[in-house]
Amino acid sequence: MNKKPLSTLLLAAAFLLSNLAAPSVAAKPEHKEKGIYESLNLSDAEFRSIETSAELHDQMQRRGLRHNDSDLDAWLQGIGDRLVPVPTDSYQEYRFYLIRDPSPNAFALPDGQIYVHTGLICRLENEAQLASLLSHEIIHVAGHHGVLAYRSQKRKAVLGGFLSILGALAGGWGEVGGYLMNYGLATSVFGYSRDLEQEADVKGGALMLDAGYDIREMPTLFEILSEDFEGLTPRMNGKWNSHPDLASRGQYTAALAADTATERLTGLSLGSDDFRSRVRPLAIDTVRDYILSEYPKTALELAQSLIEEDAQYAEGWVAQGHSYVALGAKSEYSIEAQLTKKEKKAQVRLRSKLTREELRAQAEASPEAGANIVRNYAEAEKSYLHALGLDKSAVEAHAGLGEIYLRREMYRESARELVTYIRLRPDAPDKGIVMDDLREIAQILKTESGE
Repeated sequence: MNKKPLSTLLLAAAFLLSNLAAPSVAAKPEHKEKGIYESLNLSDAEFRSIETSAELHDQMQRRGLRHNDSDLDAWLQGIGDRLVPVPTDSYQEYRFYLIRDPSPNAFALPDGQIYVHTGLICRLENEAQLASLLSHEIIHVAGHHGVLAYRSQKRKAVLGGFLSILGALAGGWGEVGGYLMNYGLATSVFGYSRDLEQEADVKGGALMLDAGYDIREMPTLFEILSEDFEGLTPRMNGKWNSHPDLASRGQYTAALAADTATERLTGLSLGSDDFRSRVRPLAIDTVRDYILSEYPKTALELAQSLIEEDAQYAEGWVAQGHSYVALGAKSEYSIEAQLTKKEKKAQVRLRSKLTREELRAQAEASPEAGANIVRNYAEAEKSYLHALGLDKSAVEAHAGLGEIYLRREMYRESARELVTYIRLRPDAPDKGIVMDDLREIAQILKTESGE
């Protein structure tokens, strides 16, 4: 390889240091106060991140991560369209999608793709809270925060390692640049610096006001995200409930709302009245996902909130039944929350090494496990029966009853419920598992009868 003279490398390095250390400006001061940003020129490496963003969209679609529902997609896009500013760059195209994931997260990619996890949207109470969430992510795009985060990290890498620059100028920058570009996209998903996050909150509030949404709902969003129902296993974390501190975000957004002129608050809206009816099915999916992710207490809390919201919602009662079954040998509320952070981390590490069957066996070995199982299965049975009393078509309740009767060795009752479930839903996705249970029950009954 043809190496450059050291003097040339030093001059080039000095040039890089002077430019990379300079602050990036995405808006004129008078515009930035209003949340209006200017166009930002991109380097070739930065523009490649835009192309990578488009590739990520295709990958998420191919891997089935998207929650595909044309009606919900159009509804979400409509809310987003009310909030978005005029794009400053040709590559900014605001599109809004749902991802089926129970973690409380939302993120924006530099090209304008904005994703909301089902585990977050189903927790919100009204459209205005969703608008505050979307506005925050929109500002990340409008303010070119992904590019600014990349440049900031690049400056830190340069200033922190002069020898790395020399190596890069000699031909090795490609690998480092690739790392930094990946960092920029990862930051889009997992969160920015405290300053950029606060800027997105504050400027997002301005977008809400312009669209007619009540900015006083923004602090409530952070109250919802701060709830923790697991104790031993901390709530699922995403950048929206962990960075920066939720309490401080609630405080400064409350102050922002309080400082808003009274005339600007007049006539602001919480959004359409059908918000909760639209997201309720997503909450049912999220209960299932919490259960699969070993968050039974969070699943139970969410199911109970659905019942409190509408006591006639049969699917909420079915979800509550599933949650009690998943709770199993655990208590609904326990002293686990009193463990120290160090003890919690140790328990989480231990749990990560065990299979679901090993975790269940460990839980059932505790002294109070038997009483918890009896109580939780009894609550599950009441929930399923109540659901069927409200709506005979809530057929998943039959499957739930069949499962708890099987675990309680009530074989005939279990067989009756499982057969009813398959008869009412012959194309059930878990039909194979149910048929295996029925064959197992048949063999047990045959043995008991002495045949």
